[in-house]
Amino acid sequence: MAEDITDELAELAFLLRLLRSEAGVTYDELAERTGVSAATLKRAASGGAVPALKTVRVFAQACIGDGQEWAIGRAIGKWRRARVVERGRLRSVARPVHPTLVETRGELSAALVYHYEAGGAPSLRDLQEMAGGAHLLPVSTAARIVTRQSLPASRQQCEAFLAACGVTKGRKAQWGEAWSRVTRSEHARADERKTQASERREAIDRRLARNAPAYTDPQGMAGLVAGLAPAPARGEWHSAWFAAPMRTGAVAERPSKRSVRRV
Repeated sequence: MAEDITDELAELAFLLRLLRSEAGVTYDELAERTGVSAATLKRAASGGAVPALKTVRVFAQACIGDGQEWAIGRAIGKWRRARVVERGRLRSVARPVHPTLVETRGELSAALVYHYEAGGAPSLRDLQEMAGGAHLLPVSTAARIVTRQSLPASRQQCEAFLAACGVTKGRKAQWGEAWSRVTRSEHARADERKTQASERREAIDRRLARNAPAYTDPQGMAGLVAGLAPAPARGEWHSAWFAAPMRTGAVAERPSKRSVRRV
């Protein structure tokens, strides 16, 4: 693994040095253009450790000319590979199924985490910036996605997250369709549950209206309340009163003394 990280770092450092050489600028001049200290820029191009993604981005941006935007993407790509090797977590993350085969929230959530790790696990701020800003991917939302607490709130947000992770445009659209499919089926199941609950409530209401008018008629309810007997004394129970079925709409009668049996 040490050899792998050394190779990846060497490729990143070589590219950054090449860009600076072709731009013909010093580290001090780069520092003025980027707002990053010259010492930090030198360390980024030294190959000693994986630099921050933001440092790599501004380093490349400050060195390129018109028509050389590809150099930024290449520098970020090399940073991603070096970062993956440095973290060493991608091997333990299950590779996702093809986007067209995703059917559940769990499968989609696991796929997003995989692409996050494959993209070098950028910081949440870097994710937000590369996704297009806070209006597309708030930091709090990015945190919930990478910790598998929730899915993106929209297809646009899902694709923005994947773009920040370095997923290609074509594959990003396929994952966006997977998001739409999963959430659409969830909404359908939720609507079905609401319909079933509504039907159950309506069935109960119809049953009460048909079999228990005393409970729906204010006068009948008043009669029931007026006819209720006091709670039985300790050690007593009103067998005749409670065992006898109550006629619909009738007022309950107090039990006679003969119906009361002392235990």
